[in-house]
Amino acid sequence: MPEDGQLKTGPLCLASTRSEITQSHYPDQGPFTQGLGKSVNSTGAGGSLTPSHFKSVEWSPDGTTLLADSSDHNIRTYILPPDLLDEESLPHTLSPYSVLPSGEPTYSSAFYPFFSLQEPSSSIFLSSVRDHPIRLASAFSPTSLATYSLVNPTTEAFITPHCMIYPPSLGGTHFLTGSDSLICLFDVSRPGNEGPVSWMPTIPSKRKQLVGGGVGMKGIVSAMAVNPDAGGILAAGTFSRNVGLYDSNGSGQSLGTFNVARTEADRRIGGGGVTQLLWSPCGRYLYIAERKSDGVLVYDIRVTGQLLGWLQGRRALSNQRMKIDLVPTGQGSSHEIWAGGTDGFMRGWQDPAYVAGGQDPGFEWKLDFSNGSVSSTVMHPIGDIAATTSGQKRFEDLVADGCGESHRTGSNTSLDVWLLPSVTGGEES
Repeated sequence: MPEDGQLKTGPLCLASTRSEITQSHYPDQGPFTQGLGKSVNSTGAGGSLTPSHFKSVEWSPDGTTLLADSSDHNIRTYILPPDLLDEESLPHTLSPYSVLPSGEPTYSSAFYPFFSLQEPSSSIFLSSVRDHPIRLASAFSPTSLATYSLVNPTTEAFITPHCMIYPPSLGGTHFLTGSDSLICLFDVSRPGNEGPVSWMPTIPSKRKQLVGGGVGMKGIVSAMAVNPDAGGILAAGTFSRNVGLYDSNGSGQSLGTFNVARTEADRRIGGGGVTQLLWSPCGRYLYIAERKSDGVLVYDIRVTGQLLGWLQGRRALSNQRMKIDLVPTGQGSSHEIWAGGTDGFMRGWQDPAYVAGGQDPGFEWKLDFSNGSVSSTVMHPIGDIAATTSGQKRFEDLVADGCGESHRTGSNTSLDVWLLPSVTGGEES
């Protein structure tokens, strides 16, 4: 590794939204978009092409589409061009294929696990919007196909999930939601006002002064992940820094809970609430990302609640959610963790579960198009390609007009797709 801590060969930008300011049509993408139409679909206020800033992005399971959530309450769909790796036209311009607006912020989203661009009926995703039912929408048109109600039986107010996932072993027929001290299981074939098929409180009662009477975990369930092993153990984390393990994809009994505060890692890297959970490919280790943290926690789940180590130098001391990702590297359980920082860098750690204690990043580089915080770093499902979002709210982005009203001066954000250099096999020197 070079003395300055950076790779000599950085990533190559394949596509970016930075030049997408006035473009209103997505270019012809050949066979990938035949029969889908070309116009950017957008309705309602705030449905502009250029967001104030991107909050997060995720890949579709087939690797053809990006789903980006932004601070202007719009979810944008980007379909990658089939000539993405053609060097003669780099970087490609990314323009939204569809814009799904909403009147309130989006808390979470989830792609249908069998999403395929070739099958429009499968190209759908879930999104949870504050004070509204959960929406099932098409990636190609700004309309809801179905809604699922999650309502407090006492107050009749909508409960907004802070995280949603499709358990892999359930074949896309059900999805899980996490909210305040509650995990719910929905049947996708039962939309409307029926609600979830099962309610699973994470504590016996909210009335107890002690957290659930000393049992379970109290707080907003902000992140969930299902173990890749056949057992289907669900890990759920909260903003109150608790992590719980549940059997049978979250619908079974509690296997135990633990708190990530008051550890040596907390003294070294800090933390202010769980925002993301990732399982290692072998299903033995759990990676815990938090807001206001300089790293990522590594826990050995074979012994519930045992801290193995932590990844340091992440540079994510912010209230902003900073999405990380895990990518397998070859056969066996070898893998890497990738993350962005508030300084505009992308960083990676190789085989982080094999080192006890603190571990510095093995490689890092400054992204050419980054504009402030790199809020998401997500890896393509089958290749050495990463998508990143950068940008955050800034005071100088708002200017006052003659009537005293504040208006945003322009876009301070970017969504980029990168071809990553090899960092294994001795090629990082």
